[in-house]
Amino acid sequence: MKVIILMTSGPRTPWRCASPFYIAALMAANEADVEMFFNMDGTRLLKKGVAERLLPAEPNCLSPNGKKLKTVYDFMKDAKQAGVRFFSCKQAIDSLGYKPEDLIPELDGVVPASEFALRALEADKVLVF
Repeated sequence: MKVIILMTSGPRTPWRCASPFYIAALMAANEADVEMFFNMDGTRLLKKGVAERLLPAEPNCLSPNGKKLKTVYDFMKDAKQAGVRFFSCKQAIDSLGYKPEDLIPELDGVVPASEFALRALEADKVLVF
């Protein structure tokens, strides 16, 4: 099964930022082909340092050792480890003035918005956060 997740939530709504990555990781762990496409405020999560400082503010978001809250970046890394691929809208990256060296290493590619449209048409499921 092919699943596309459009991630528009970002630093302005931190309480919405952990669940999409958690759900993506669960789907990928169950052998779904999962891609996340970042646009709008979600694009800001791709800048180095942003997601690392962002807490989802949910008490059940503890690290595996139960001693500290997981950051949004921790959830992103969990999703990547499960096999989720990350793509960003080129127009969003350009509008924010981000350069390749500004972006997290987990990003698989920067593609035109039209690429999201084509991938969504081919997907079995499209989720929007």
